[in-house]
Amino acid sequence: MKEPTGVVAQIIDLLRKYPEGLTSGEIREKLQIPADKQTHLDRRKRDIRKWYELITVPNGANPRYKLGEKRQDNPNALELNGRLKAEVLRACRGRCQMCGKTIDEDGVKLQVDHKIPQSWGGSNDPENLWALCVECNHGKKNLFASQDEHIKTVLAYPSVHVRIGELLKIHFGKPVSSRLIDFVANQDDWKKRTRELRYLGWEISTSREKQSNGRVISFYQLNKFTEWPEDPTRWIRQYEKDREKKNKADESDD
Repeated sequence: MKEPTGVVAQIIDLLRKYPEGLTSGEIREKLQIPADKQTHLDRRKRDIRKWYELITVPNGANPRYKLGEKRQDNPNALELNGRLKAEVLRACRGRCQMCGKTIDEDGVKLQVDHKIPQSWGGSNDPENLWALCVECNHGKKNLFASQDEHIKTVLAYPSVHVRIGELLKIHFGKPVSSRLIDFVANQDDWKKRTRELRYLGWEISTSREKQSNGRVISFYQLNKFTEWPEDPTRWIRQYEKDREKKNKADESDD
């Protein structure tokens, strides 16, 4: 395996200098990475596990990360062991992490699955594993198989707004499943990130569709888009700040 480069190499060097460990915020501050690049930083931090053990030290809401031993294997090539599967299943508390159905109430059977498939570079790290019911797991595999090359391209963008936007552009004028958007966004607040694209002058319509299994899935359709600003996420954050200032000014004038 090639030696780490870019931000990954910088984080590794930084953790060597601070053997007691650093929080994500401290890493970002010392590397002078903007707050709106936190998602990109989190991805690069997870990439460290391809070369080194990354030890997480509990520290309230801000765990510290310490650099462990250099790996002698390729974590992406390892099979899931029983202990890791058990940890994932225990953490989900008997509930499918996609549809929410439970073992006790709905009688579903849960399977451990990779959020980002190994064929796309996904690892066996706990952050890339979740528990899905058999139906959701099969549906996800079928959906992603039909989008294989598209998703590989979209996942390469560091900005969550660009990942969502480029996915919608690929399917311009056609509805895109919320499941697919959730996946490429890789953030719990992906709905808000999608709405924020409208600040750029984009027109996005929404719809809901009942599936044959009775579940209702939301869809998002891009009907108009504009060119990306130089830094979309930063531009959107500044737009929100300016809008907030204007609203406060308007309130004070009343």
